Amino acid sequence: MSTEAYLKVRATIRKLLGRKIANLVRNSVVYARTALGLIPHEDKRRECVSALMRVYNEELWIEPSMLSVKDLVDEYVVIDASADATPLIVEELIRRHRLNVIYERNFDTDKVRFGQRALELSTCKWILRWDGDFVMHESSIPLLKEFIQKRRRGYYAVYWSHVVLVGDLYHTTREMFHIEHWLSKYAPGARFIRSGDFEYFYLPPDITYRVEIGKPLSFHLKVGKPVDFLLKKYRFEHFKYDIKEPFEDFVRKRVKEEFATESIEEAAEEYYKRLLENTVPYDRRVLDYPKILKEYVKRKLGIDL
Repeated sequence: MSTEAYLKVRATIRKLLGRKIANLVRNSVVYARTALGLIPHEDKRRECVSALMRVYNEELWIEPSMLSVKDLVDEYVVIDASADATPLIVEELIRRHRLNVIYERNFDTDKVRFGQRALELSTCKWILRWDGDFVMHESSIPLLKEFIQKRRRGYYAVYWSHVVLVGDLYHTTREMFHIEHWLSKYAPGARFIRSGDFEYFYLPPDITYRVEIGKPLSFHLKVGKPVDFLLKKYRFEHFKYDIKEPFEDFVRKRVKEEFATESIEEAAEEYYKRLLENTVPYDRRVLDYPKILKEYVKRKLGIDL
């Protein structure tokens, strides 16, 4: 079965059985295969954690993003397509905090190739998919470290929710959460693939246990300059429709079509307003802001969270 067909079948099974029962069935199959000695072994990678960071214009949040997982990861693989100060900030973080960073400039808008390149450069068995606007809560680090230490054998896809903040640090979406397998143990056949409109980190389902942590552990900060939001939207479209036209030309054309202007700045302000129309106030009782984020925004932006 192709991976695309598998993803469609998986979605159908989940819809019929429900998420919990579908996971139980899948994990039972993996357990049986393990008991029968049918699980392949992957011993080439080191027993450590690699953070795969595919970043684009993250100068505002790259510092708290990287430092929030400093006590969890052993290496960062940063694939950077930024046109802002992100590269300089990463360089400074490496110097100041002695971070182990594999860094590469790459302007490919294809998210599958972008992700696969980061995976190829990584050397650890555990993979943390960590964008430059994600921030981990400090209480989550001991939980994840304990999980990793207790699972030396077998392959795992670990799911949890990000709290998504939109527009500013005080608002979220009506859905509030974004759940994916942010942490995985590398398995033979693991790779980034296209799944419909999105990229997906595929792990062979017949050898990978699926584990869900039933609470949010981190934040996704969709907060920043309106222009950056608009450019990220068009990077997604450029990938989604497999556009061959140069990205800069595509942006100019789409701005004119969608916002009836030739000014990217004007279009960005209008797009930003539309985003904010669908937000609701965030209740910090769900998960309080990480300490590193509070300290950072106080120092950099003069904001008290």
